[in-house]
Amino acid sequence: MKKIYLIGMPGSGKTTIGKKIARELKLDFIDLDSFIEKKENCSIHDIFKYQGEKYFRQVESTYLKEVSEINSRYVVSLGGGTPCFNDNMDVVLASGLSVYIKANEKILLNRLENAKSQRPLFWGLTKVEIEKKLSQLIESRSPFYDRANIIIHAANMNEKDIVRAINDYKAP
Repeated sequence: MKKIYLIGMPGSGKTTIGKKIARELKLDFIDLDSFIEKKENCSIHDIFKYQGEKYFRQVESTYLKEVSEINSRYVVSLGGGTPCFNDNMDVVLASGLSVYIKANEKILLNRLENAKSQRPLFWGLTKVEIEKKLSQLIESRSPFYDRANIIIHAANMNEKDIVRAINDYKAP
């Protein structure tokens, strides 16, 4: 297995879990949002603010493709929307193992409410608005996430269980 892509909603723990999995498996780790910030020499916040979501989704697809073509093994954490635009999920499925970190909606709501300034889609929203937006995103993104090779119900597993599930995965 060359690449392991972690997908899921914002706040599902993809980056935190990804770093731990990479360390455990002795692989490099890439956070796609950080990769984009380096390449664009601009924060995700500023890309959204000054160039808009459409531009962000275009560069996100470009850099996902670039990352997918790196000839080494690694774990990569994708942004929550990455699999849902521009055939990105096809790129993921063609170049590695995809793991959907499926977190409980109540946990996601709590995490997003506490870090909404770091989440462009949730800027300035009240708790009620965040809850409504989160439900809408889960509904619209689930068909993409559900295409993952492995679905991890994060509330029921620890990092070691997740690593074991990935290592035990046998491609069809």
